[in-house]
Amino acid sequence: MLLRSIPLAVVFAAFAAAPASADIQLQPLKDCYVAAQEGETEGILVQGTGFTPLTPVSFYLDDVLQDIRTEEGTPVETGFNGTLLGTVPAPFVEEGERSFTLRVYEPESGNSVEARSRVTRLSVEQRPSQARTRERVRFRGRGFTDLTTPVYAHYVFAGKSRKTVRLGMPTGECGRFSVKRRQFPFKNSPRRGLWTIQFDQSKTYDAQAPVRYALNIRVRKAIKPRQARAR
Repeated sequence: MLLRSIPLAVVFAAFAAAPASADIQLQPLKDCYVAAQEGETEGILVQGTGFTPLTPVSFYLDDVLQDIRTEEGTPVETGFNGTLLGTVPAPFVEEGERSFTLRVYEPESGNSVEARSRVTRLSVEQRPSQARTRERVRFRGRGFTDLTTPVYAHYVFAGKSRKTVRLGMPTGECGRFSVKRRQFPFKNSPRRGLWTIQFDQSKTYDAQAPVRYALNIRVRKAIKPRQARAR
């Protein structure tokens, strides 16, 4: 499960929230952002207008100050016409999903504005966790937030994709799916060894898909039941 890693230094701070300026506006955020693991969360594109021109701004997630700087290492400032464009890594969530608040604050003027969204942990699980290769299991996942594109399962062995299965469209703000399928969709038993089922929203297998989750399954030789001894 991978997203682009974004270094982040977090500083805790308390401040008195000033009323939002009537002129400050933020463009609406996405409905949901994805967290693969700590240090690997989706970036929140922050765009706004009506800020004080050429002034530093601070970013808070759930009232926690984020150390967001430019490539030159300086604090983020608004443009000469009062516009704002920046990226803040979404907060991390250990499991499931939750709401969060993004606040943009002008220390010099005391103006602030906030917006709310949700963040979800990228995950896929199989139930039951152990099964025979031709047994039907339930695959359940979340974090596939392109609601216009199906979720696919790519069966990979020895670095090559052996089959791709369409699982269906994700639903809800944070891109959930739940389907029941055979664990391995092959006519014959899969080869013994380590298989990877990669879940993503790419119709063809891409080992570097931007949002992907991998389940590793080791296929072993089936053990036949012992024949009853004749008396």
